[in-house]
Amino acid sequence: MRKTTKSILTVFLIGLLVISLAVPVLAENQGGTFTLDPFTGGYQFDDTQKLDLRSYYGLRAGYNLTKSVGVEAMFGYIPTETESKAYVDRQVRMWRYGLDALYNFNPDGTYVPFVSLGVGATQSKNTGEGMPNHGRGMVNYGVGLKYFISETVALRGDVKQGRFSEGGDSRTNEEYTIGLTFLLGYEKKAAAPVPMAGDTTPPEVVCTNPGSNVTGWAVDKNVTATFSEDMDRRTINTSSFIVKNGTTVVPGKVTFAGTTATFDPASDLEKGVTYSATIVAGVKDLSGNALKNSYEWNFTTVAAPKIVTAVLISLEDSHFDFDSAALSENGKTILNYNARILKDSPSMKIRIAGYTSASGSHEYNQKLSERRATSVRNYLIKEGVAENRLTKIGYGETRPAEYEPVPSNIYSEAAKANQRVLFEVIVK
Repeated sequence: MRKTTKSILTVFLIGLLVISLAVPVLAENQGGTFTLDPFTGGYQFDDTQKLDLRSYYGLRAGYNLTKSVGVEAMFGYIPTETESKAYVDRQVRMWRYGLDALYNFNPDGTYVPFVSLGVGATQSKNTGEGMPNHGRGMVNYGVGLKYFISETVALRGDVKQGRFSEGGDSRTNEEYTIGLTFLLGYEKKAAAPVPMAGDTTPPEVVCTNPGSNVTGWAVDKNVTATFSEDMDRRTINTSSFIVKNGTTVVPGKVTFAGTTATFDPASDLEKGVTYSATIVAGVKDLSGNALKNSYEWNFTTVAAPKIVTAVLISLEDSHFDFDSAALSENGKTILNYNARILKDSPSMKIRIAGYTSASGSHEYNQKLSERRATSVRNYLIKEGVAENRLTKIGYGETRPAEYEPVPSNIYSEAAKANQRVLFEVIVK
């Protein structure tokens, strides 16, 4: 039985090799892809286990770290029976687990031979009364072949051995499987160009967007270059279509549609910066004719908005009537100036903060500072400043500009310095 199974699998693997040599398929064992492999076959137990060779079913799931190196986990089921006649019901259910590393040879080809090495285990569940269950760990190694019948599907055959120790002796189980490999996350390869018969004219860049020396280019727009004819798209990439900010290469991706190549930056460009773009000499058309000279152009993005640093004049004690929130004429003159500044800077928002000296109770000073802030806000609104640009707050006697050693002296320089209204710019 073991010899027959080996012969069948050997013929299968040789058949895969012959077919793969005869039928070309645009495929490869691509890195960065996941794999899913349903399989079936036969599992041969070591003679000492006294278990029949039976059908074997399972599933592998893996990941290709590179096009040559991959890892995969597997689970298999083997419904068999014991050769021992000591049990009336001799059926045995066997499960197989494993984790393997694969090395693929010829990963860019249609047929991909590989070797595998890993660890695994078998676990039996016996139905016969009195029949013991067994679990064994083992080291697995084997060879196999994948033949790609499409870009994402391959026929697969494996021959593998599992080595384990029992009673101080080395034992060997063998498995022979066939199945399918499905590549998940496969990136489609660009098809080779079809040469244009008799075409010897090199391509040219006939148009760019933005054009050369354009200013005010939006920072969130792509950069394009249009050629005089269809191009070999495999030659148009981030190494041949380059955008720079000074000497720094801008990261992004390049796509192609019709005769136009598009550079899509990974993030918005900077405002007010002059960029250079280059189509490198050597990019080719469908007949293999190369662009003779590099095509270069510059463009400047939209300028960053100018931030107007406006100077708003604060109000001091003399700009209010004594012990009052009413504005003096000098105070109104200053607010007229501030209103003009705010109108000229429409993006500016301010917070109007009122303060008092230390004389008087805390509650009275708090309310006076709020009334003065409100008075200033209302005046600015009357002068045409939008009310949603103005907020107010009163700090009372807290946060003094100067320390008042004698709070009752309302005419001291420190008291005068603390009786004020400030304008805090919160948005420009």
